[in-house]
Amino acid sequence: MKTLLLRLAIVSALAVAALAVIAPAAADDEGSHAATQAADDGTDILPVTLWSLAGVAVGATVMGTLYLFKRRVGGFPENPSWTAPISVMRSRDLPGDDGASGHGASPDAHGHAPAH
Repeated sequence: MKTLLLRLAIVSALAVAALAVIAPAAADDEGSHAATQAADDGTDILPVTLWSLAGVAVGATVMGTLYLFKRRVGGFPENPSWTAPISVMRSRDLPGDDGASGHGASPDAHGHAPAH
């Protein structure tokens, strides 16, 4: 349980740090609005940016918490009973290149492989 709390504290601290990076831009109400306004429509993009970053931070925290909970209850077994066949296929079991051209067919009189 201590590791879960430690992980949650680290994720929360990183989310707060990410939001703290944009705090100076949010506090600059008296400065130039060239970076915070769209071309000519007068729409302020700063609130949209702040809410987007907050949404990403909250979503990452929630999904990370759910992932850690699933790991804790055994949702990801260490040795699963079924694995996808592609994951256990060795490269030496794959068909090799038979000819010099690399296509498995012998070249014709001109040195080219026939069209498929």
